[in-house]
Amino acid sequence: MRLSQFAKDLRDKPRLAILAGFQPYQTPAVGTFYLFLDRLEDGPAQPACPHRVQPSQLRKRAQVRQLHQEKAEKEARRKQILAECDSLTQHLKEELLAQATQPRPSDFLSRLEDLLCQVAVIPSAQRGLLGDLSHLVVCGDGSALVSGANCYGRPTCQCRQQGLYRCACPRSDSDPTADWGYDSYREVYYFGHTFYQHLVNYGGHDLPLHINIGQASETDFTLSLKSLDRLRKTSAAHGLALKISAAVYDAGHDGRGNYEFLLAHDISPVIALNPRSGLPLASGTAQQLNAQGVPLCPANLPMRRHSATPDGRLYFNCPVKRPTHQDGKSVWPAHLAECPHHVLCQPETKMGPVVSVRTETDPRLYPQIPRDSRYYKELMKLRSGCERSNAVKKTVHHLEHRPCRSATHYLVRLYLIAVLEHAQAWLAEDRKVLGDDCGALSDPDQLQRLARRPSS
Repeated sequence: MRLSQFAKDLRDKPRLAILAGFQPYQTPAVGTFYLFLDRLEDGPAQPACPHRVQPSQLRKRAQVRQLHQEKAEKEARRKQILAECDSLTQHLKEELLAQATQPRPSDFLSRLEDLLCQVAVIPSAQRGLLGDLSHLVVCGDGSALVSGANCYGRPTCQCRQQGLYRCACPRSDSDPTADWGYDSYREVYYFGHTFYQHLVNYGGHDLPLHINIGQASETDFTLSLKSLDRLRKTSAAHGLALKISAAVYDAGHDGRGNYEFLLAHDISPVIALNPRSGLPLASGTAQQLNAQGVPLCPANLPMRRHSATPDGRLYFNCPVKRPTHQDGKSVWPAHLAECPHHVLCQPETKMGPVVSVRTETDPRLYPQIPRDSRYYKELMKLRSGCERSNAVKKTVHHLEHRPCRSATHYLVRLYLIAVLEHAQAWLAEDRKVLGDDCGALSDPDQLQRLARRPSS
């Protein structure tokens, strides 16, 4: 909803004004809400100083940008990082682990994090809507946000008067943090931002825990690490004892740095394999792997997962040799009819061929939770909550139909919608207990009686 429409609804609907904490017919004008967003972005009040520019004032200034030069600078920075680390994700992982004991910076995002945590996350945890806080399973995903600013900017030169319409001169841009990125869902390039969120899918509710925003060119590889790091620090700052046991992501997070960051915080990674990231050869007699990272035998059959040792070593054996019990004894019969070669590779061995791998050596291909297990498939189903929550923000609340020209305004709207998602979950749970009484919002006495009832 646009702020102008919200201010109009507050003025015309007394019940909405009361719910928002205002006196009927004494609601603020639309300019007051924009000033409030500026104060929220600027932080605590400080004396005016000519040498200090407030973040809101800096944002409102039309920035002179040269996208070609910015792209070259980003590419140079990327090459410098790759010269030091294997990937950008590895570099970010090392930075975040080195700063794990440091508190969050006191910035605009931290104020929104505090708002969501105090107003929505902690009440949902007290209601039991987040599940077991000591064994929390979170899901994460990103989505594209198109900027309302002109992707070409406004020319600051006089080249057009001279008949030159494609010049390399700097241009004035009203959204200085937006850039070009690729929307893999719609398979199009766009100019804007990317928002990323972590949420909990529990009891039929998709409840956001943290939201971050970045440029359109930033991928889920790095946004997920930043968001999860801020989520852990925000929870600790508010005394919310969250113990994340597993993190569920799609194939867009399939990078070694993500696995190492999660394992460093004792979080089990549940990440789908991305074939574009490569499937290296397995050790032992297996020469290749399938899409789930399971070694293939010489006949191209997925090998049987035999056992795991405490030191993190996984053993795979011949898929046609399986143990069973006959006459009270454990035997390993060979089912030759299931082998495409109809011959055993190692007939003299009981289990062979056998392949052993260490999960610590390659946590990507051999995670703690095997990808062919039932538990992994159950956790991966929870990731659909991210898609639903993204659709709620962009389609139900029309966020993609009312583009902003500022990442700040986008972030405020995202957090307000996240609070609304928690409130809708509270209402749904109250309706299960209170029935039709929960909808009697027009009677103040009825509201007082419902407020005194014990919650679920």
